[in-house]
Amino acid sequence: MNFLIDATLPVRETKLPYTLDMKITAAAPTRIGVNALLDLREIQKTVPEQLADNAIIDNCGLQARLDDLSLKAQDDAIDLNGDVTITIFECSRTSERDFQRGEQKRAILANMSTAATVELRDNCAYFKLIDLTLTAPEEQREQLLKDDTLDSVKELMLAAVDLVLNETPLCPELPAELASLDPVYDNGGPKEIGEGGLGVFLDGSVDFSPSTILDILTALQQNELIPGPP
Repeated sequence: MNFLIDATLPVRETKLPYTLDMKITAAAPTRIGVNALLDLREIQKTVPEQLADNAIIDNCGLQARLDDLSLKAQDDAIDLNGDVTITIFECSRTSERDFQRGEQKRAILANMSTAATVELRDNCAYFKLIDLTLTAPEEQREQLLKDDTLDSVKELMLAAVDLVLNETPLCPELPAELASLDPVYDNGGPKEIGEGGLGVFLDGSVDFSPSTILDILTALQQNELIPGPP
């Protein structure tokens, strides 16, 4: 039995739409198997647009702005590539706790490449960056290596992105008619949908009970998959 459910992922003050395709199967005499596929292709389209020209890092002496981002799923991995403008400023202390940004010292256009995976925690899917690579034009590389700029930006970007990702887990919510299922997911990860489309699969199960069966039958009737009462 399959159910298509429209859902949203809250990100800060924005709600991003996605589709939950849930399949229910017989798993054991006392349990029902649940296979959920989260179709995130709409989010895949809108996230790069929302992140464009946004500062990932913005402190007194350093700003890193994401100018472009390409997000693509491939088999069971997620690849991200983009351009990052790194701007370095003079920074002076004005008090024991305060600093003031001064003149711009230089700006560097670097290329970012990274991969992401999915971790399952507390019945939610969390995206996590595996690693991040920054490369700069040859003529600027020697100076950047000398003052460790790229390594510093890399560590700050990883920390900033991980903070955002930890605040925006994917926790699939079922509609009221299926709420009693309350599935427990024990396996999950990225999944490519079509050609490069971003998806996440979750596999789990629910306890078999009379209320569960009634809710499933009600949902099937509402979706016109089986006849309703006469």
